This record gives sequence, C-alpha cells and structure tokens, in this order.
Amino acid sequence: MGLDIKYMQIEGTKKYWSVSEGAYCCLIDKKRTNFFKKSIFNTVKKNDIVVDVGTGTGILALFAAEAGAKKVYVVEIDRRCAATLKENFAKNGFGDVIDVIYGNALNVKLPERVDVIICEMISTGLIEELQIPVMNNILKFGKKNVKVFLNQYDSYVDLVSQNTKFYGHKLDIFRFDYPGIPETKSTSFAKKIKYLSVNFNKKNAKEKISKIIRLKINKNGIINGVRISGQTVFFDKSVFGCSSAYSFPLILPIQDVKVRKGDEFDVYLSYTLCGVQGDIEYSISKIK
Repeated sequence: MGLDIKYMQIEGTKKYWSVSEGAYCCLIDKKRTNFFKKSIFNTVKKNDIVVDVGTGTGILALFAAEAGAKKVYVVEIDRRCAATLKENFAKNGFGDVIDVIYGNALNVKLPERVDVIICEMISTGLIEELQIPVMNNILKFGKKNVKVFLNQYDSYVDLVSQNTKFYGHKLDIFRFDYPGIPETKSTSFAKKIKYLSVNFNKKNAKEKISKIIRLKINKNGIINGVRISGQTVFFDKSVFGCSSAYSFPLILPIQDVKVRKGDEFDVYLSYTLCGVQGDIEYSISKIK
C-alpha cells in the first residue's frame, strides 16, 4: 500500500547563481573583509553616490550603505545573482538605497556620476581577473574628484624554497602561499623587488609586460620557485597585503638550484595584464 504524503510549501522555488565559492571565501575571510569595512567607512561620506562592481555577496555594498551613501549601484552580470542580491539588500533594510544593475561591467552605463568607485577584481600580480578593463569603463562615470577605493596595486617578485612533495609524489606546479595553511608556506631567499605598480585612478592599457628583475640571494640553500606577491593601497592611504581570499602569493616552479649568499639572478617575467594564468612566461638566469 502506497503512502499518501502531503507537503505544505514553505517557500517558492529558488534559483541561485552557480559560481559562489569565491564570493563566499571572500565573505568569511575576516582579515580581508574587516579591513575593507574599515577603509570603506573612511572613504564613503554621507550622501555619496557609490558604485560597487564585482560585488559577489554584496557585503561591500552593504558597508557603503551603512557608511551613509545616498545611493549604491551594484553591477552584476549574472541574472540569478542579481535577483538574490536584490532580495538580500531589501532584507537588510537597504532596498531603497542599493540598486542592482544587471549588466556587463566592461561596457555597462551608470545612470549618474558617482563619488566613490569600489571595484575588487584583484588577482596576484594582476595576472588574471578584469580589474584594469573594468576600471577603464567605470572611471568614465566618476565625478571630477572621484574616490577610487582600491587606489593602487603593487606587484613584487622574489626567489623561494617551496615544498613540492604531495602525498609521496614530487609535483612541480603553479601553487599558492595560502596564509594560515603551514603546508603551503615557502621560504624567501632574496629581498622582494617591486616590478610593477598600477594606479587605478587613471585609464590603463591591458598590455603585455616583459620585465627582467635582478635579485640577490641573502642566504645559502636551495631555491625552486619564483614567488609573485602584491599589496594594495586604498583611498584612505591604508595598505593591505594578502589574506586567505585576497592576493595570496603565486609560486612559479623552477628546477632546484643550489645558491649561496651573494649570488645574483635575473628573473624574466612576461604576461598580459588581466589576461590568463597560462599566458605567463618566466625564467631565471644566474649572473656569473
């Protein structure tokens, strides 16, 4: 005899956006998110018009609204995400303050000029993501003295020793130094050198960079990686390095090289800014 089961529908069928892991990781990264919150409160003033591009969960837009913004425009390319954001902003009492614009940040048009631009599409070394081309478009809608929240990004390179053993196997792969995960930590063998500085207050070309950076070894040992790292300067002059979900160092594998203090190496780096990771070309050469 079959069971006659009856259900009481609690809520209608929901459709959420599919790519949410990265946004959630940013949300629960307290070091990053609390830093951003403090800097937003130092930047956004009462009655400012703000745009938040690449908002993810919408938490930075909520901070801007809490800081006193008269209007916050959120640009979102995913239709389902846009619908979810609208619901969440309303639930938090900011439905009338935060407007969600469904569109592509690369060519979207804003309904008015803004006082503050929040755009966090940063990847280590500006190798991936779309910070530069998106900012090039959004800057057109900034007022004369627009406040660019993420003001500048500086990229650095050094030489390191890294763990290449995984589950009993040696794997030379692109990998990251994740803060708080000891197994991923590498050891530096040279003072890091800044090789690139990008100011987001002005239009930047999505260009291919080719750099040769000379590094001096500061201790004896074995190196097997080129490490790229970065730091961000914000509008309020605060500086942030990396966290578990933001600009964590990238390590490019090289063969094991025995080094002594005082040795010098030239590191060659080439890639397209805001391109793709597979575009990277790199090598190291010892100075005789």
